[in-house]
Amino acid sequence: MNSGPDDTPPDAGAAENDASGPTDCGANRVLFVDDEPGAADLAATHVERLVDDIETVTYMSPDAALDAVRSERVDCVVSDFDMPGADGLELLGSVREIDPGIPFVLFTGKGSEEIASDAISAGVTDYLQKGAGRDRYEMLANSVANALGRRRAERDLREVNAKVTAIHEFAPELSSVTDVETVFDRTVDAAEDILEFDRCVTARRRGDKIVPVVLSESVTDEEVRTFEVGEGVVGNTVAEQETIVIDNLSVDPADPDELEDPSSPGRTSTGDERRTGSEVADPVADDIRSAISVPIGPHGVLQTVSDGYAAFDERDVEFAELLAAHAADAIEQIETENALRRERDRLTALFHDLPLPAVRTVAHGDGEGRLDATNDAFEEPFGYDAESEYEEVRGEIIPERADRLDPKPVLERDDPSRLEVRRRTTDGLRDFIPNVIPVKRPEETVIYSVYADIDDQKRVERTLRRLHATTREMFGGEGREDIATVATRAAIDTLGFPSSGVRLYDPEANVLRPTAISEEATAAFGERPAFGPSDGRLWEAFDSGQPIVVDDLDAVDTTIGYGDLRSLLAVPLGDHGVMPLGSEEPNFFDETDLQLARVLAANVTVALDHAERTEQLRDRDAELQREIDRLEKFAGLVSHDLRNPLNVAAGRTELSRSLTDDAAVVEELDRVEDAHDRMSQLIDDLLALARQGRTVDEIESVPLDEAAERAWRTVDTGEATLDVAEATAAVEADTERLRTLFENLFTNSVEHGRDEDDTADGLTVSVGSLPDGFSVADDGVGFDIDPEEATEYGRSSASNGTGFGLPIVREIAAAHGWELSIGGDDGARFEFRQRSGI
Repeated sequence: MNSGPDDTPPDAGAAENDASGPTDCGANRVLFVDDEPGAADLAATHVERLVDDIETVTYMSPDAALDAVRSERVDCVVSDFDMPGADGLELLGSVREIDPGIPFVLFTGKGSEEIASDAISAGVTDYLQKGAGRDRYEMLANSVANALGRRRAERDLREVNAKVTAIHEFAPELSSVTDVETVFDRTVDAAEDILEFDRCVTARRRGDKIVPVVLSESVTDEEVRTFEVGEGVVGNTVAEQETIVIDNLSVDPADPDELEDPSSPGRTSTGDERRTGSEVADPVADDIRSAISVPIGPHGVLQTVSDGYAAFDERDVEFAELLAAHAADAIEQIETENALRRERDRLTALFHDLPLPAVRTVAHGDGEGRLDATNDAFEEPFGYDAESEYEEVRGEIIPERADRLDPKPVLERDDPSRLEVRRRTTDGLRDFIPNVIPVKRPEETVIYSVYADIDDQKRVERTLRRLHATTREMFGGEGREDIATVATRAAIDTLGFPSSGVRLYDPEANVLRPTAISEEATAAFGERPAFGPSDGRLWEAFDSGQPIVVDDLDAVDTTIGYGDLRSLLAVPLGDHGVMPLGSEEPNFFDETDLQLARVLAANVTVALDHAERTEQLRDRDAELQREIDRLEKFAGLVSHDLRNPLNVAAGRTELSRSLTDDAAVVEELDRVEDAHDRMSQLIDDLLALARQGRTVDEIESVPLDEAAERAWRTVDTGEATLDVAEATAAVEADTERLRTLFENLFTNSVEHGRDEDDTADGLTVSVGSLPDGFSVADDGVGFDIDPEEATEYGRSSASNGTGFGLPIVREIAAAHGWELSIGGDDGARFEFRQRSGI
């Protein structure tokens, strides 16, 4: 504790403290002001004992205290309120004019609510009343400690903000740097100026070595050397891309005393959160004890050292890492730009040797350009070179109404563009894809346009589209001959072959018959007969299923003559035949012609397959119709021939019944009448079977549940129950025939779902939807014969059954194209599914 004089010192006012507070690391100076003798000393003594790391000074007058604030470092003021010359609040105002940040504690024995209110309004740091007892001084000490802590935190925050701001201002400065060496140099400057490190080194990675490049002025060449990657602190920093911090390098790790902080015995030098490198350190200088080693990306390292113990705290490490990160970003940018520049130079070097037409133009800001260079491959097809005017070239090679590539969007996107265009060449119009590549330079933007000729590709695409149209035409043909005729003309008109034909295979004669031969082919070699297995190349292609190409017929031995033809291409048409294509020029057919001929042959084969299936279906339908007509005719004749005598017999039976009262005779007549009814039912079922088997021509979407319920109402179902809860879909069907199908199935369930001694009470018949159809099932006893046999004519397990009910169901399903499957494990179940297409 020090006492200050009451009079003003000679140099009062000669110096003022910085408002930001002290910058040295000494003890905090607390100034006590009280006019009462001994009061300031007592307060200072208590506070000095209770608060660590402070130095106290006492004054008895406000003026002397104010002079001390002006001329000396003061970290906190503790003042009485009632003093001669100026009270405590007036002193507060004068102190804050000198340093607005100094904490000011009003410690007075003359307390009141009014003084407390005025003090708080004036911005006092704390207001305490004096009193007897140690607790008042403990409160005062606590208030001083808190005030000093806040002042220190505010000062540290200002320092941090200043450094962060300076580091972030350092980043844009690096953006203008164009070489890596300067980045390393600027990084050392920033570490010295911003972070106040005085011994710094930046080292750059060159292959497997870390080479020092920039040193602080205080670091000599003898204090640094080159390290291998993975060697020492520097080498490990680069290898592991991790910051290494050393607090206490020049110690013996086996001696615990050496590991302690000399200024704070008991605190070891290694923190849990730091990556320490003492075990890998290999210092060049002998006086290094503390160090930070921070990677500058994969490019190098920033290292700062000190001869003091634990000279760098966590904040120093964070700032060094932030500085190194900005340096790494700048180096990445420089290397990226250098790589891009090398790539652009390489592109320029390749420009003239490029086999594709290429032109280089300089883009102007107004959308115009200047022709800068053309390569030889451009001059040959287009007829212009770099001496030509830009607008002239554009006007000549771009046809009217053709797509023009606007350079402005290309420049805005700054990436390659592709667009299919048509351009005028010395050989006429051709299709190209210009790959437009903008290359931005500091002084101008250059656009490279490389033209890929896709005219042959586009021609093939157009040919394939025409072949697709030809295929549709072939599918619309009436028969194999029509298809052959269309294919023959397509080979000439669409593919551009000089002559063509189609020979279809005749299996009965085992020959290839000339079905469609073009006029051009006939003119070249005349009318030709059918060819058999020993007749040369055409049969060979048909038999092997592989195309055969003869480049020069005059140069090979042939079984048959080909007239004026010199080139031959024979493509097989599956099992249908072969398609011969010819030309009077040798070596006429190239690989593209072969592929296009394959495509045409494949389409012809598919069309012939379709025609063959269509003809088979047509023949089958005709045969089925003839069978149905015969069946209907037979059913009609049988019905007519049987119903007339049956009606006569029924009439005679009724007459006989009226002529007798004999019970035995009447009983016999009843049996005769039952037989007549049985015969009538057989005739009706026979007619229904014949009619239900006809193909369905008109169908509509019928809700399953409605159709089932409508059929259920027309059948004598007794006590049985219908369940249509699962019948949620509709089915495409003839409404009346679907109803007949349900009626026969319901009748079958009611009549056969229970044993002969039981009734149908409790029987449930269910109708449900399937993903590709529907089902009808009951919970009865099932079948006592094979379920598949139940659909045969005349098969019935009931003594009075006709055996036609389920066959009628089968015929209705077949007429709709449904597949019928029957199961009988737990009752009878019938599933109807739509057949897949042929």
